[in-house]
Amino acid sequence: RVQETSNYGIVFIPQGRYRLGRTVNVWRGIRLIGYGSQRPVLVLGPDTPGFDSGAEKYMIHFRDARPQPGRPLGDARNTTFYSGISNIDIEIAQRNPAAVAIRFRVAQLSSLKHMDFRIGSGRGAIENIGNVIEDCRFFGGEYAIRTGRTSAGWQASILDCVFDGQRRTAIETREAGLTVLRCRFRQAPHAIVVSDGGDEQLFVKDSVFEDISNTGIIVHKYFDPRTQVNFEDLQFSRVPVFFAFRDIGVPPSRVPDELQQIRGESPAYAIRHFAHGLHIENAGSQDAVRKLRTVIERFPLQSLGPVPAKDFPELPPQRSWVNIAELGAKGDGICDDTAVFRKAIAEHKAIYVPLGRYRLTDTLRLKNDTALIGLHPMATEFVLADSTPGFEAADKPKALIETPPGGTNIFTGIGFSLGNNPGAVALKWMAGKHSYLDDVLFSRGGNPALKGKGQLYGLWVTHGGGGTFKNIWAPNDLAQNGLYVSDTTTEGRVYQASIEHHTSVEVKLTNVANWKFYALQTEENAGSEKAMALDLESCRNIRLANLFMYRIRATAEPHPFAIRLRNSSGILFRGVHNFSGGPFPFDTTLFNMDTGLYTAQHEIAYMTVR
Repeated sequence: RVQETSNYGIVFIPQGRYRLGRTVNVWRGIRLIGYGSQRPVLVLGPDTPGFDSGAEKYMIHFRDARPQPGRPLGDARNTTFYSGISNIDIEIAQRNPAAVAIRFRVAQLSSLKHMDFRIGSGRGAIENIGNVIEDCRFFGGEYAIRTGRTSAGWQASILDCVFDGQRRTAIETREAGLTVLRCRFRQAPHAIVVSDGGDEQLFVKDSVFEDISNTGIIVHKYFDPRTQVNFEDLQFSRVPVFFAFRDIGVPPSRVPDELQQIRGESPAYAIRHFAHGLHIENAGSQDAVRKLRTVIERFPLQSLGPVPAKDFPELPPQRSWVNIAELGAKGDGICDDTAVFRKAIAEHKAIYVPLGRYRLTDTLRLKNDTALIGLHPMATEFVLADSTPGFEAADKPKALIETPPGGTNIFTGIGFSLGNNPGAVALKWMAGKHSYLDDVLFSRGGNPALKGKGQLYGLWVTHGGGGTFKNIWAPNDLAQNGLYVSDTTTEGRVYQASIEHHTSVEVKLTNVANWKFYALQTEENAGSEKAMALDLESCRNIRLANLFMYRIRATAEPHPFAIRLRNSSGILFRGVHNFSGGPFPFDTTLFNMDTGLYTAQHEIAYMTVR
């Protein structure tokens, strides 16, 4: 019914146990969200027909748009946005060896969050992932996650998850740009395996591996430029072999013996740093060094430490939320809701914004601890009508939402539609390192003639702003760029951000230090031929892991470089993929304006700029 009435929306599921006897199709843009004192559980009973033998069969199948009557069902694809499940558990009972809990081949702003998968003797939990898997626990199954390339070809991030007791491997992957942070793997033959003959751009950080009986991580294609492997701060206990290359496609004698299988040291040990693939040291300089290398730094441990805590806060308790609609907001896209929001911000900390289009006519300035909480960024929007007074001058930036310096603000599950307002900034973020932005859409424009001229910025982090920024999509092509960070040394962390379709630059950093980007993806489309992916000026201590920079098939002109650097140092890239579906990827990956030198290679495992 949600799909039939609004295309995009939420199905709220109260606590309880719900038995499924056949596959449930979830259409594009639909989210399933559980609520109650205990999570609802979707249960596959013992010996369920269709799941008890044969090829894999899914309990939940994420699809693209619902087909017309008589037309075949389609799998989720690169247009399957905004879909997901949150706060619902799944159980597979005995004697369902073909059962897989979820097929999840989705695109931007989709996620599986806050879920337990009890797979038991079933086949697996998730097949063909996309975008973000977060705060999930996986128990049993042949595997927890098995995936290939994502539907859009972008990276996939797995954050703060637990994998326990898989019979074959916790994760099987290939070509997924897999980015894994703060996960625990235990009691399985393998933790992460790249499928036979596949390559992978694999980044794993701050994770713990326990009781992995065979080999912790297996990778293929030693010499392939797409085989880019980077690890930081991993801990192992009772894992006899940390890492191995398999099926490398060349005579083993060409690969150093010590790299074909890397054994652990003592019962417990740590991998401080591991990098395999093309290394470029001091890129963009006369003394740049390029070499295929495998570098490892490791040391013994007396015992395992904990998995590091996640670097973003929990939402405020739901009982503390006030509903903006109950306070008088209309959310119809026509009435002016500015005054209602201002009063709510003055009087309350946690404000729930239900589905709707909330028209604003002036800046909302949040208090130090204000949290604005939505649950669907496509169906919950802040709207600015064309030519709204005060937002019309491109030389006078004016934000729709503004956070205070040093704030601990939370902003989640809400989108922006800024119309034709050349001075408009969707979100001016000056909050501090403990602030949090998640699940946010900066919507595309409607008039191609206004591309790059109809708005100023999507997200602007400035004046000491920082915090955690996760699961962001900015195809707001009327804006000059999607993400602009300026004048800050406050720590910033960006996870799974997709910044696309701008005319000059996708992501711009000016006078910035101490920022980290994990699984940042950019895209240029028709009309973006002059745009670069990333522009860094006067920046220090910037790290980017699993960076994907893409130009679509319809991009009709070349561009000389993807990344431009000026007066910047201490820049580290761990995994770079510069590619196109057509004839014109970026000609080179990096241009250093200070030296006038280019870095030509498109596939880079490890690159430094001193």
